[in-house]
Amino acid sequence: MHKIHGEWEISVIRQIIVRSTAGVFNEEGTLAAFKEFQEKAPITAPWAGLTNAENWEMSSAGSLQRISAMRDWAFAHQCQALAIVMPNKLKKKIYQTQTGEFGEDKVAYFFELAQACEWLTGKGFAISVDEYPHQDFIARTKPA
Repeated sequence: MHKIHGEWEISVIRQIIVRSTAGVFNEEGTLAAFKEFQEKAPITAPWAGLTNAENWEMSSAGSLQRISAMRDWAFAHQCQALAIVMPNKLKKKIYQTQTGEFGEDKVAYFFELAQACEWLTGKGFAISVDEYPHQDFIARTKPA
């Protein structure tokens, strides 16, 4: 068993699963985060996802390729939309290339948390920046 690399926090607010990630992920880290995501996802009714990846540093190619399977699972289990906060353009490009294309109505990328919250609210999953539950995690994991 390899050591898990990568840090995350997952919370559920109404029908929105909120995930925050930080550091460098390997496949074990990605699979462990996905397992927790599956256990917490509010799949009994339509739901949405909000991922804050502003402190995500990178993942192995194998790890990134598992993300499209995570998305397939989510959309097969009543997920309506995924909003991803990823301010770094290069990381976003690598992430998008490795994780597969889903239409922008399904998976959208944002530079700021506020934009992601607005988009989800517009899709019927109201959430505000003030409700974002992982402020401490983001502050603690910010790269030096």
